[in-house]
Amino acid sequence: MSEWNNYALAVKNGEIVACKRIKQAVDRYFADLANPIYCFDSETVEKFIKFSRLCPHVKGHLYGQPIELSDWQIFLFANLLGFKYRDSGLRKYRSAYVQVARKNAKSTIGAILANWFLVMEKGQQDIYTAAVSRDQARIVFDDAKKMAMLSKPLSKRLTIQQHKMLFLQKNSLMRPLASKSSTIEGTNPSLAIVDEYHLHPDNSVYSALELGQGARPEGLLFAITTAGSNTISACKQHYDYCCQILDGTEKNESIFILIYELDDESEVDDPTQWIKANPNIGKSIPYKDFENTITKARGIPSEWVEMLTKRFNVWCNGSTPWLGEGNWKACGRSYEEESLHGKACYMGLDLSSTNDITSLCYIFPTENNKVRLLTRHYIPEYQLQNVANKNRAIYQQWQRLGWLRVTKGDCIDYDKIRDDIFNDAGKFEIKMIGFDVWNATHLRTQLQGYGLEVEPFPQTYQRYSPVAKSAEVLINRQMIEHNGDPVLAWALSNVVGDHSRFDKFSYIPLSISLLTHIDILKNEGR
Repeated sequence: MSEWNNYALAVKNGEIVACKRIKQAVDRYFADLANPIYCFDSETVEKFIKFSRLCPHVKGHLYGQPIELSDWQIFLFANLLGFKYRDSGLRKYRSAYVQVARKNAKSTIGAILANWFLVMEKGQQDIYTAAVSRDQARIVFDDAKKMAMLSKPLSKRLTIQQHKMLFLQKNSLMRPLASKSSTIEGTNPSLAIVDEYHLHPDNSVYSALELGQGARPEGLLFAITTAGSNTISACKQHYDYCCQILDGTEKNESIFILIYELDDESEVDDPTQWIKANPNIGKSIPYKDFENTITKARGIPSEWVEMLTKRFNVWCNGSTPWLGEGNWKACGRSYEEESLHGKACYMGLDLSSTNDITSLCYIFPTENNKVRLLTRHYIPEYQLQNVANKNRAIYQQWQRLGWLRVTKGDCIDYDKIRDDIFNDAGKFEIKMIGFDVWNATHLRTQLQGYGLEVEPFPQTYQRYSPVAKSAEVLINRQMIEHNGDPVLAWALSNVVGDHSRFDKFSYIPLSISLLTHIDILKNEGR
């Protein structure tokens, strides 16, 4: 039986400890084997494994020795190169997303794949390594270059230069690319390797490479990364999309997904679970390294997030978040807006700036002394079209799901918000509206003219720090209930506590609408 199949069986049978996402990848593998539209080219996979031994180690104590792929790496390459459409013979996968913790030979994987495409793939090949910086892009390229220089079979076939490698027999080349998408436009990559995708500020490089591959029937866009600390980044969105594919809620048969991560942060304390994020543990990574890293991180809180993301592949916010994600999720309930009609409520309104997200949030006291939330979020249409907006993709997703309302033009249409509030006043019994004073004078006058009670709440540390503490207590006790609004969840995840002697908090505007509610209730004596 093949090495890749043995690995899949060992995961399936529980002989190898694996996370949920790897188990799903294995299930997908077996499903594809049974699918009559695919065939599996084991001959090509075996040839690749033999080729990998021509690529020597370029670092550490094994320098110069032939590489022996680990079982999980063989499983990775077997899926990428083995599955083909039975009718056309073309490879199934056009892209790959591989997420694995640091020190698990990510650059080695990319370098071997790059050399294979340069030398072994049929026809002319253009291979590019791309990253957030030219130095980062050179990591995979330089490893591939060093492998070629140390390998007699490769060095005698390739023309090796400082910034590129050529296989003149097929007019093929490999070179690193700068991070700017403008340098990528016009390329036609047969293989594009996106290294440390989580560092990319937006999706422009990935999209440009993907677009450039349109003329390559077997082009491969290969993204490999650790988790990161920007939970609204392009990479995190891609990760979420991949998880949806594995869960079966999205369908995309052209992307291969392999995600090694902890299933739960508590597994940091169990050495038997570390392999979930570190399939090379005990090989390229000694267990002792983890013990030392964990011990140090426990003593230095600022290093805890870094350890979770880099060592255990857990997506985290970079700063110390005000609320734990689990606490907020635990407050989630299933309810419809119609169930709140006719009920008394208080409203917090955050107008922020004219080109930012503006939010209003209704809070409904319930009979069991809890409160239930209903939110509305607005954004100018321009911000969904502006390519310079790093959050554009996630804003578009929220709009499609109905969580974000779009107003025409390049600034917030306050008349639209006013009309929505007037409409809501016919559905709910609005006791009071609290708002931040920014840009609010005209709207305040209109709301008062409609007969609504309006109260200003200045956005100051002195005002909101005690309110934030009250909100934190309510959330931890699950006294606040929400309906899964991802915009509000994102806002709260970006509220950062500054645990200085002044005990301040830093907020992004969206969260103010919720905190205004809490302040209203405190002043109402509830």
